[in-house]
Amino acid sequence: MNETLQEYSNELYESLPAEIRQELRKYETKVTVPPGVKLVTQGICPENLIIVDQGSVEISVPAGVRAIFVAVAGRGKVYGLRCIVGGVMPEIDVTTLEQCEITLISGPAFVGILQEHQEMYFAIARVLSSDLKTAQTLLREIPSSRQRRCAPGN
Repeated sequence: MNETLQEYSNELYESLPAEIRQELRKYETKVTVPPGVKLVTQGICPENLIIVDQGSVEISVPAGVRAIFVAVAGRGKVYGLRCIVGGVMPEIDVTTLEQCEITLISGPAFVGILQEHQEMYFAIARVLSSDLKTAQTLLREIPSSRQRRCAPGN
């Protein structure tokens, strides 16, 4: 694998042609984020597409005054696609667990490139489908409260 491809190693870019990755690169801003920073907040659309280049983040679902831990993710994970592309507000919080290197691409810039290169929708669908599959797997692993309350046969 060459250095250029490694530079773009994330779940979105891996499905995009080099030409589109290069165009997106023009709009990237690299930032270092300390531990404990919320990158995504439930119900608030991020202004930027967020790509974790290095470090780890915690994904949680707010539940009243508490949060339910869902998973830890790291290098290559992309956040903000559903909101930026589809207007769907995030249902999760994403918080840095350690110092992270993050790439940001402004939402309007991303949408502009998407309008010019509609073939990007396939890569976006792949990322969102993977997220949905992960959520479905997690839900299957959590026993429902009804199953815990009811004895077999009731």
